[in-house]
Amino acid sequence: MSDDRLYWLMVRKQIEVNTDPQRRCYNGCHFSSKMVWTEWERLYKTTKEDGEDSIQTFKAINPSREYKLEEV
Repeated sequence: MSDDRLYWLMVRKQIEVNTDPQRRCYNGCHFSSKMVWTEWERLYKTTKEDGEDSIQTFKAINPSREYKLEEV
């Protein structure tokens, strides 16, 4: 029996945030910063099987990002 439910393929990435109170930045380098995760973004609707295959492909291409399936 196949699973006909749809899922959102979700992604998030890490970004650098300037944590310096004076917001100093010299030649693109922050005086102090930290890495934080962005909010989850929806890519597209998919079946669970296709979504799991897509996640494996995307992880191979972008290993620094996180992917998950969320039921619609």
